[in-house]
Amino acid sequence: MKRALTLLMLLSLPLAGGAPVRAENNGRAAGYTPVSYYGENNLVDYHQAGPIMRKLSQSTLAFFPARSLPYDEAAGVYRLSNTSLRDQYNLKPETPFADQTVGAYCSGALVGEDLVLTAGHCFKPHMRGMDCARVKMVFGYAVTQRGETPSAFPAGDVYSCKEVVVQMVQDKRHNFVCRGGSCSNSPNVGEGADYALVRLDRRVTGRPPLAISRRKVSPNAKVGVIGYPSGMPVKVQEEGAAVRSLTDKGYFVANLDTFSGNSGSPVFNMGTMKIEGVLVRGGVDYVHQSSTGARVEDSGTPYAHMPGEANFYPQDGGRGEDVTYITEMEALIPQTEMERYIDAAIRQRAQQGTQSQPKPVPAIYTPGQNGGYQVQPAIYTVPEPSAPEPIMI
Repeated sequence: MKRALTLLMLLSLPLAGGAPVRAENNGRAAGYTPVSYYGENNLVDYHQAGPIMRKLSQSTLAFFPARSLPYDEAAGVYRLSNTSLRDQYNLKPETPFADQTVGAYCSGALVGEDLVLTAGHCFKPHMRGMDCARVKMVFGYAVTQRGETPSAFPAGDVYSCKEVVVQMVQDKRHNFVCRGGSCSNSPNVGEGADYALVRLDRRVTGRPPLAISRRKVSPNAKVGVIGYPSGMPVKVQEEGAAVRSLTDKGYFVANLDTFSGNSGSPVFNMGTMKIEGVLVRGGVDYVHQSSTGARVEDSGTPYAHMPGEANFYPQDGGRGEDVTYITEMEALIPQTEMERYIDAAIRQRAQQGTQSQPKPVPAIYTPGQNGGYQVQPAIYTVPEPSAPEPIMI
């Protein structure tokens, strides 16, 4: 009964016609410094996000090098180092999330009972990737209340990589496809599709596999992202971003506030809450100043320079962030229970034939019997976001 009452409370605002509620001053903690990425900085922690995105984020994973998560057998947990974002990248103290821990190197999303979607370059044979056997994938790497920082993970939330089912990478240095452990190379064609499907060492229970889109994203669609930027606990962007351009090379471009570590993050259509693609490339993350005053971008030796800050782009400036179309690999991903429920809700609303009715948006996913999930869709109108003002750092 308590769970049912909680669900009704979460649904009450969306059903009344409002946007999903967010905590702490509309998602901004007290003392928040408005450093910009594309326009306004729209990244928030788990506890600041709306209820729908919080639920979806519970089915995302952070990828860690196995050596960085030592197992404490007595406590039954994997320990995380206490290196902060500020210390890792030599950033100014006022940088958002500066004191939070870092450690993850890529992001992913659960799209089957033991199947994870991510970026292809997160694994070898890409020069920046890791061996499957040396990766730990973690659920629940999140700041669940203000002021806390995760320091350990229960063993039940930590998974190993059993195999890389399929992997494609097309970038400036690589052009290869791997299946069943066998890889083939092609002549380099520049930046294109980049994705991987990874099999976990066991089935996941208690977390619903997410829904994907089965058609190419529309121009100017509103999008959001969930991932682990710069290796921090999960960050959510649910407003302020849209598709900027579509390409015929396997990816689209959006003005998402993403960083290194977001590679593999699921990018959602904020109208349907389906995954439209996988975040794979983007602009410069951090900028420093040398002793001569010269601008230094993404320095490999950040402590050789003055403390840096997140890079700023106007809302429609910079190169944008590249997202591999989900249609590049959708045939390899089984239809999930969540996807079926969303499709049913969309069909039901379309059959009513009234353009003035609000869009169907999935709201709450709760465990059902025999490992299944029940979905109760909320029907509400998503308001158009106001145009963000560029804020210089």
